[in-house]
Amino acid sequence: MKTLWTECPASFAGRFYHFDAVRCLPPPVQKPHPPIWVGGHSQVALRRVARLGDGWHPVGANPAVPLRPSELAVSLEELRRLTEAEGRDPSRLTISYKAPVYDPTQTLDARTGERRPFSGSTGDVEGDIAAFAKLGVSEIVFDFRSERLDESLERMERFAPILRTTARD
Repeated sequence: MKTLWTECPASFAGRFYHFDAVRCLPPPVQKPHPPIWVGGHSQVALRRVARLGDGWHPVGANPAVPLRPSELAVSLEELRRLTEAEGRDPSRLTISYKAPVYDPTQTLDARTGERRPFSGSTGDVEGDIAAFAKLGVSEIVFDFRSERLDESLERMERFAPILRTTARD
């Protein structure tokens, strides 16, 4: 993609694919190319971010592998180490986070008995936002999805005052 975004016509010969004299128009506005954000928080994803990424977007909504602040801190340290090993500056990475917003009446994680991040009172959610920001998260994408539209809208309505308050800070 970097070749397509920065050369016109573009040619590439790699291990898995190749192309010759391909044009990708119109060219991206961002220079030299759009930022590449890598999602996921497996070890493979961390290595990919360290090698190729401009940003990291772990998904905290994966119930099988939750990513609470303590776990995120460990992954960020590993990402820093891997990025430096690639000869890159880890401080130049944008750190984003996908935060699930659950049913407000179900604040406890059934597996652990702990409060789920971004659940509970307004103060709890504000504390979660602050905890992730302290770790270096600069972008949080709230996921309000639900089985029913009215539930998704209710979650958004419940969060609106929190987000207005937090956005000012």
